[in-house]
Amino acid sequence: MKVKLKLHPDRGRTLAYHLREIYKKEGIFGHRELPDDAVREIIDGLKDEEILLLVTLTTALDYMRNADELWKSSIATFRDEEIKWVFNPNEVVRKGKEELSKALQKYRLAKKKVRDVEIWHSISKTLSEKYRGNLKELFAEYDYDVDKMFKDFQTNRKEEFPSISGIKLFPHWIRSLRDKLNIPFKNVEKLPIPVDVHVARATFTTGCITGKYTSKGINETVRKRVIELWEQALRGTGIAPIEMFRPLWLLSKYGCHYRKNDERPKLNQCPAKEFCIEGKVVVTSSRVEIDT
Repeated sequence: MKVKLKLHPDRGRTLAYHLREIYKKEGIFGHRELPDDAVREIIDGLKDEEILLLVTLTTALDYMRNADELWKSSIATFRDEEIKWVFNPNEVVRKGKEELSKALQKYRLAKKKVRDVEIWHSISKTLSEKYRGNLKELFAEYDYDVDKMFKDFQTNRKEEFPSISGIKLFPHWIRSLRDKLNIPFKNVEKLPIPVDVHVARATFTTGCITGKYTSKGINETVRKRVIELWEQALRGTGIAPIEMFRPLWLLSKYGCHYRKNDERPKLNQCPAKEFCIEGKVVVTSSRVEIDT
């Protein structure tokens, strides 16, 4: 089936400058925080390595679930001295999967009892056996070049780093770490924008991609078009695609999300109302329908 979607990178570039300026002044719909920012309430006084492990292991479970609930569960687990060891790769390996499963279920950090435990244990095992449980040693192996690291993870290390090696979660992970710690990452601008429902929805509702298309959720076609749009739009601007995740996510969460049947109830208050396009834009986890 021929894909009838047109990319508008010039419009995307203008939107990027506009949203970033609005974000600095007042936030998007008055909001600035993402779900993973909740971790800031406990990171004061923590060592960098503790923060790295907390963010890394939690992000690995950030798929097909409510992100606010995920981080709430993660923080509760970290605060519980009896099970805080789950964030220590060496202890995870020593205690084994059975104990890990019990600990991760106490505050529902592991919602998928088998898969989530397997993801957590596999990443911990790799870090423990190859990097002494230290994420900085992992980054140093790649000279902190996240583009090189991403390509290697995608090609060779999916079993060692399940979930977090994916095209959505890897850049999302690096973005989250970069927002919280001063890490000397290189080639961040080469990473693709993490495409979730909110980023895709905001990209379509602002007319950065137009046309006619339907699918069952965010498929490869939609993901590729959104990644390509922001790669083209931001080329030469000094803005990395992953830096657009936050403003686009907030725009969708507090604005575009309410759009239904050509009704745009948040339009008048929207900080990007001049970009809001007419037509049909439905983007959910199970359905995408574009006619603009």
